[in-house]
Amino acid sequence: MMPLNVAAAPPSAMTNDIVTSIRDGIVTVDHAGRLTFMNPAAETIFGLRAETVVGETVAEVFVPLDGLDTFTDCVLEAVRNPEAPHEADVTIESASGRRHLTVHANLLRDKDSSETIGILVVVSDISERVESLERSAARERERAAIGRFIVAILTIFSVFTLLLEPIQKLAEARFFDFGPVLALVTLMVIAFLITRWTGSSLRDYGVTLRLGRRDLYESVAWSVAVCILMTAIKGLTLQLSPASLAASSSQEPLFAFLVLDDGTRVDTVDLFAIALAIYLFSVLFQEFATRCAIQAPLTRFLDGVVAAPGWIANITATLLFAVLHAHLNPVVSLAVIGPSLLWGWLFMRSGSVASPILSHTIIGVYAIFILGLFAGVEQV
Repeated sequence: MMPLNVAAAPPSAMTNDIVTSIRDGIVTVDHAGRLTFMNPAAETIFGLRAETVVGETVAEVFVPLDGLDTFTDCVLEAVRNPEAPHEADVTIESASGRRHLTVHANLLRDKDSSETIGILVVVSDISERVESLERSAARERERAAIGRFIVAILTIFSVFTLLLEPIQKLAEARFFDFGPVLALVTLMVIAFLITRWTGSSLRDYGVTLRLGRRDLYESVAWSVAVCILMTAIKGLTLQLSPASLAASSSQEPLFAFLVLDDGTRVDTVDLFAIALAIYLFSVLFQEFATRCAIQAPLTRFLDGVVAAPGWIANITATLLFAVLHAHLNPVVSLAVIGPSLLWGWLFMRSGSVASPILSHTIIGVYAIFILGLFAGVEQV
């Protein structure tokens, strides 16, 4: 083996380099309690200059500084009782924020004579570790709260499923069914309470109506594309229907406009306007509840647990959204899955509930109030 042609640094020089470069603060104190050394890291931590404090006593240097009483007591106790190791946890406030320190004070011996020459104080800045633990603890509290919320979601949807029959009868007796809206409003209230318990911002759950230009263009473009696709599908279905093949005059028109939940066909402007206003109002509840109260919390709950938390939350929210339409007809429940996945994706992209609300409004109004997509679908 070829010898390495590298000259070893003198021990004293290497030791000096280590002490100067180390991130931990190092302070030495003699038996009289006077500072004999302070490395650059300690200067940074305490905001002091070694040349101005070396030779001063611990009390003279650190007592005037705010938040260092625990540190000062630890060092002075080490001076009085040098044989025992001393430790302390210190939190100080600085211009850059809160800093968390651990202090270890031990007897300092001369390497040649082994005589005690003072106290070695090592100060470690553990702010990053403490902040990481605090974030983890906050994350666990949030996950626990969201877990309770998911239980509430399952409970609400279970009750909703059990009440399907009376909800259907209510929809038949009225021209609008309020069952799903009531369930969604309940979810929104619970989600709001969750944000209060966890201290999270509403913006963290997408509760904002701010929409960027790109998100606006995407919402409109994808919605128009879906409307074109729905028109093509309905037109093709009508062309292949038995009435069309028989050249019957009773063939359903392409644009059938609105048919209410009780089967009444809208033929007046006033009723059309009322139904449209109620639908637009319900869209707000549907998207706020589905995206902000289900998809967003579920995404945060699954983050770091699964590979694609956003898409899993989107699919889950979509299936729950489809369940809310199960009292109408299985065809309706299946038909809303595709658009709901689109709205969930737009929500993921923009981080704002405004994007799915806009797209839901365009697609929903066109499908129900213009295309009459479910005009011939009977309720179960």
